[in-house]
Amino acid sequence: MIQLKNFQTEAVEKLTYFLDPKLNIDRLILKAPTGSGKTIILLSWINGYIESRNDDVAFVWFTPGAGELEEQSKNKSTNFSSMMSQDVDDVLASGFTKGSTTFINYERVVGKKAKAFTNGEKANLQDRIDDAIENGIHFIVIVDEAHLKVSTDASQSVISRFNADKEIWVSATIDKPNQEGVDYYEIPETAVIDSGLITKAVIVNENIENIEPEIYSEFSSLFCAAESKRVEMVRHYENLNIEGINPLVLVQLPDDSNDEFRKRVENYIESNLGKTYDNETLAIWLSNIKRNAVNVTNLNDSVQYLIIKQAIATGWDAPRASIIVKLRENMAENFTIQTIGRIRRMPQPDIGHYNDEVLDNSYIYTFDQDFLNQVYNSQSATQKTPILKLKASAGNISLTSERRSERHADAKIVRELLYAGLKDQYGFNGNVDTNMRILKKHFGDTVGSVFVGNDLLQGRYSVSDEAVDLLRSSTRRVRVDYNENRMDVIHALHELDRVLHLPVGQVQGLLQLFFMSRKVNKNDSRFFITKMNSNQWTAFILNYWCKLRDDIRTISLSVSVQNSFMPDLSDFTIPTEERYNYNPAYEKITGRQVLITNAYEEYTDSIVYTRPSNVERLFERYMETLASDVDFVYKNGDKGPQYFSILYNTISYQNQFFPDYLVQMKNGDLWIIETKGGQSNAGQNLNIDDSAENKYYALRAYVENYGQSIGVNLKWAFVRDMDNKLYYRNDELWFEQIVSNGKYNWDPISELFGKN
Repeated sequence: MIQLKNFQTEAVEKLTYFLDPKLNIDRLILKAPTGSGKTIILLSWINGYIESRNDDVAFVWFTPGAGELEEQSKNKSTNFSSMMSQDVDDVLASGFTKGSTTFINYERVVGKKAKAFTNGEKANLQDRIDDAIENGIHFIVIVDEAHLKVSTDASQSVISRFNADKEIWVSATIDKPNQEGVDYYEIPETAVIDSGLITKAVIVNENIENIEPEIYSEFSSLFCAAESKRVEMVRHYENLNIEGINPLVLVQLPDDSNDEFRKRVENYIESNLGKTYDNETLAIWLSNIKRNAVNVTNLNDSVQYLIIKQAIATGWDAPRASIIVKLRENMAENFTIQTIGRIRRMPQPDIGHYNDEVLDNSYIYTFDQDFLNQVYNSQSATQKTPILKLKASAGNISLTSERRSERHADAKIVRELLYAGLKDQYGFNGNVDTNMRILKKHFGDTVGSVFVGNDLLQGRYSVSDEAVDLLRSSTRRVRVDYNENRMDVIHALHELDRVLHLPVGQVQGLLQLFFMSRKVNKNDSRFFITKMNSNQWTAFILNYWCKLRDDIRTISLSVSVQNSFMPDLSDFTIPTEERYNYNPAYEKITGRQVLITNAYEEYTDSIVYTRPSNVERLFERYMETLASDVDFVYKNGDKGPQYFSILYNTISYQNQFFPDYLVQMKNGDLWIIETKGGQSNAGQNLNIDDSAENKYYALRAYVENYGQSIGVNLKWAFVRDMDNKLYYRNDELWFEQIVSNGKYNWDPISELFGKN
């Protein structure tokens, strides 16, 4: 019998309580960190339910991916004596039975290739569902990795066919919804670490500075460092007399990489590391290629390097994998967290940590700085509060929330506007030689070279450490090649895509049209700025993508898109429940101080303490001094449809922002407050939001458009700080500097709410 950890037992108890028919709750969101054993938790719960009850219930378990997760979950269920497990084929043949658990992969029931609902001579899945309901069977549906598929209309349609009494959605990266009839339970990651199920920390690019880079092969440095770490882990297992564990290195290819790129990676591993398919130390697990992968999850399997793509983020499970060489580009945050989780499982969960610094940690090797920043920012020295309840006085506010309609401007319009903006900013003309001199003047003398300076980040990340090593940076000079450095260019293009909001292929096409020599039609030749060769263009992009990004952002914000966007509108009310980050250590030192002006009960100063923005901390504490005049202060979220948002447009796309605060005064005024970084005493501008000016005018326009229709006196202001004092502005024009030439452009906040 499997012995559950304490946090797993608590999760099973929560699931059991959720089934109480007296509760008016139809769905439970279970947020379980990767490595917490969510499959074991669910199977233990189902097994216990079947053993203790005689209900006419059948469980249906949905999984994403190409089928591996479905098979893994089903195979694990064989360790539970009371479970009767089956798959779609079994159901089509025999139907749903009392006490059964059916594992269904989405690919079998959603999409054009899905055949399970097809009508024919034999019963289809809908027939089997109808038969079960007619025979008194009640369904409980589990949605595994719920962040991946469940949000689509097609998936929701399939789930709804079961008319389930209860639904459990499970994921490591799913947030608490603002929705009636839905409960939420989160397993703290610190509890999983303390139990020994996952590693203590993730170490980034350790000792990579000692590896000499090879021209045309940046990832050679990554592989050399990863192999050195793998050998070190082998040695530490031997020193502890631990046998039967062969450390595994995951090599994650970009999703959009082609066969040529894959073969380059394979050739390097075989030629330089001596890991080959023939000697069974190299394996590959892609959707269309699998080799030496049958037993790769076994702790003592001979494979030392496994090449993968998507499988790592959809429930893939190999606890001996502690190292990853990441070649993926532009990952979303939730995918990043999943990736980290796949190398954080301890190989022997019954033993846990070995009290060995090398073996108790995980390792990432990558040059993807965006990925590394996500690693370091995904957790901090905080944890979530218990659920906070909204005060009755804050429940009557209703505003119109504007959201992106996801519509882009025409690519030809963007090309014209961007070219005109660059031309105006730098004085480019029709002479490419003159323009090259202008580029060197404004960008640097390395324009036109074929060398690039590569920044390398190193450090340590751990949610359980009180302190985290700061990122350390160094620069290395490497010759580039248009073909060999394709992935580096893609990363840079993704960074530029964030301000242009165009497909990466279109971003590349624009920059090649402007700066690289190539054949184009006569009409497009008028957009030439320079004619660099392909390697010069590659080095230019890699060296100066940051400046290009800033220039494009400036042009984008200064040019109004020619066609008007219509926003998607929805009604906003303050969520009745919320959870914020707070710092328990700070609360122990200072005592528990409840802020009486906040919209939520039991909202404490330890929540304010965790705010990364000084102006936010100052603002919330200042509002406490106005408690006799303030009805409530609501701290808005910064992403998600449940929070209040306002739109502003740029050169090619709709953008939305989430104003920081709503302040209801007792005199009836409702204020929308946006905070920004302020100004140092020396005059340095501390505002890092390049879109602040556009947001300023968008907020002003919002109040003008909606202020008369909502039945309250709607007001607005931007608030910034200087010398730990707050200043505001809500006039017609934006000023970047709080003080310039001895004159205050922003007013003291004491004048904003009528206080002197």
